[in-house]
Amino acid sequence: MPARILVTGIPGHYTRLVNGAHGLSVSYAERQKQPETKEEFLQELRNISNTGNYLIGEGALRALSPHAKHVPFWHLYNCAKNGVGLDEFNSNFDICVFTCANLLRKGLSADAEADVLEQLKMPIVMLGIGQQNRKDLENNLPEGTKRLLAILKEREHFFLTRGFETEGFLKDQGFNFVRPTGCPSVYFMPDNMRKSLRKLPEVDVGKARTIFSGYLGGNQDTVLDAKALPGGDSVPQYVVQDEFLHFDMSVEPNGEGRVYDTASGTMVGNLAYPGADRLGKPFQVRTFFDTNQWRAWASSMDFNLGRRFHGSIIAMQAAVPSLMVAVDDRMREMLGYTGLPAVDINEIDSAENRSEFVADHLGKLNASELVDRYSDRERTFRSTLREIGIGH
Repeated sequence: MPARILVTGIPGHYTRLVNGAHGLSVSYAERQKQPETKEEFLQELRNISNTGNYLIGEGALRALSPHAKHVPFWHLYNCAKNGVGLDEFNSNFDICVFTCANLLRKGLSADAEADVLEQLKMPIVMLGIGQQNRKDLENNLPEGTKRLLAILKEREHFFLTRGFETEGFLKDQGFNFVRPTGCPSVYFMPDNMRKSLRKLPEVDVGKARTIFSGYLGGNQDTVLDAKALPGGDSVPQYVVQDEFLHFDMSVEPNGEGRVYDTASGTMVGNLAYPGADRLGKPFQVRTFFDTNQWRAWASSMDFNLGRRFHGSIIAMQAAVPSLMVAVDDRMREMLGYTGLPAVDINEIDSAENRSEFVADHLGKLNASELVDRYSDRERTFRSTLREIGIGH
């Protein structure tokens, strides 16, 4: 009999439609949301904090056995804290898959996660767990995260990490079943991922219709990218993930009182961010709360130059050739494990001619080797899930 799998943690975009939960039952609204006013738009963004995170939950659920059931983490947390408890879940599930990202970091105390997983009396799979700056963690692991790791040591557990660095940290903490497998989003739509890698030699840098992602409002790196790779006569396209929440990027309503068009994902309000005046052609800025809409739009583009990991992964899921810029240790760990095409931020930012640098880099890539390595990582990911008893 197959294991009864409970999935929780970082959700996919489908959880936007959850309108209630009671016991084991989760109900979904029949009407799609249309967050077009400023207040509605920002609230929708706050609900996920970073739209790129939707890819994590989506990739995890697709990789697991078809009968796996997703339950929103907030529902489990409410049950754990309001006296109802999680006995019903313990009786109806054999194993819990907890989807996560850079959970091991200095600024995050995993108190809520510890409260829930302490009451789930079943093996836990921490899927996609990663760290942010190990030096910060050596002597400063937050108390809630320490408690979470202590809870997981008390029973059977499985850590599937984003890369080798997190694997090393967890093994140093005394955990045994620790395997680097990468982020589950990387293995969603694998055939298109391979197509994107094979297309890299075909990219006409500087003329290709290009998707950009980065940290508008936090720095002007992506502005310089767009100036260097103008994309011929096309308007440069920028996809938002969390900039309106965490950086100096703002939007105000247009004359109709709208900031967002749900049909196209386009920001229609009045945008402001540092560096906008440096662009010959202003970015057309988009935000997507539905990953299917995001991929469908991305598939119309020719190239992706991304300083965001998941913003680039979703372009690859749409078979768009992509080059990532490794901007921090989190990206370096994931890129180091998967071997996906990337350049380091210091290399591209110091290049005298950014367009020529990108073109030269793409010209030196061996697409066949990239495809082979990706396929090997995919096999490792899926075989590990089957070994645990949760894959298909």
